[in-house]
Amino acid sequence: MKKLITILVSLTIMIGQNKVGGLTYFDFTQNEDESGFNFKRQYISVAGSSGEDMKYKVVMDVGRYGDDNRLTAFLKKAQADYTTNYGKISLGLIGMNTYGVQEKNWGYRFISKSAIDKNKFSATADLGIGYSNTLMENLNLSLQLTNGEGYKKSQEDTYHKFSLNATYGEMKINKNDGYNAGLVFSTMPTENDPINMISVFGGYAANNLRLGAEYDIQTSGDLEETIISVTSNYRALDNLEAYVRYDMYTDNVENDMNGENYLIAGLLLNYGNGLSVAPNVRMTSFEDSDMENELEYKLNFQFKF
Repeated sequence: MKKLITILVSLTIMIGQNKVGGLTYFDFTQNEDESGFNFKRQYISVAGSSGEDMKYKVVMDVGRYGDDNRLTAFLKKAQADYTTNYGKISLGLIGMNTYGVQEKNWGYRFISKSAIDKNKFSATADLGIGYSNTLMENLNLSLQLTNGEGYKKSQEDTYHKFSLNATYGEMKINKNDGYNAGLVFSTMPTENDPINMISVFGGYAANNLRLGAEYDIQTSGDLEETIISVTSNYRALDNLEAYVRYDMYTDNVENDMNGENYLIAGLLLNYGNGLSVAPNVRMTSFEDSDMENELEYKLNFQFKF
């Protein structure tokens, strides 16, 4: 009993010295195959610092994975950031630099993953090391060397992934007015052909309007996948926004039968105190005429603490 009390007291002191937060995603879905509430994600984070130059963040990710769609917990991020006069060095299980700005240009992760994440062009976190710095006034440069398997798998071979992100302008237009334009390049050798990914993107936000666009291409030998994604958001009131997004995905450009288009449109209502509700409709259409279009009605919820 004394040991249990000691552990609980120690945990209370440790949490009291840090910032604890969380995000909960769930939705109500109506389509031809299902109708009901679904739990999507629970993130729990602990962030703090051990000095002026060292910050850290640990994030647990609980979601549905596997063939049986069971709830599974993963350690998604265990990142330490050391700031020097020459830039920031990130170590551990770090967030990838391949998708984050594009995701903020879209701005609604709890409603739908960004195009790169949705089509699995890149993991969202991986084990490795990174360097980032702001060059000149608005040019942000990020370099990473990671395992390449993502945060759900351990290293399985001798190959590593190199990723570069060069972004000019405001990197968080979902929160601040401004614009950005950027380039992402990543490459990972394999036993056969390397897997290369290039993303060219841009975004603009002003006068309650936000626009974003990106072109992504991933190649491995003869296989080529491309994404064109455009997004638009308008804030009509302080707590009411309207949004639309259209993705065009093609798997192997030489075979149009594998292409699909994804449309999502809806509203976002912010009720304050961390609660957001987003009714929306989604339609997926396929280049293959033998496949029927898919139509979904969703009511997405986000709770932030």
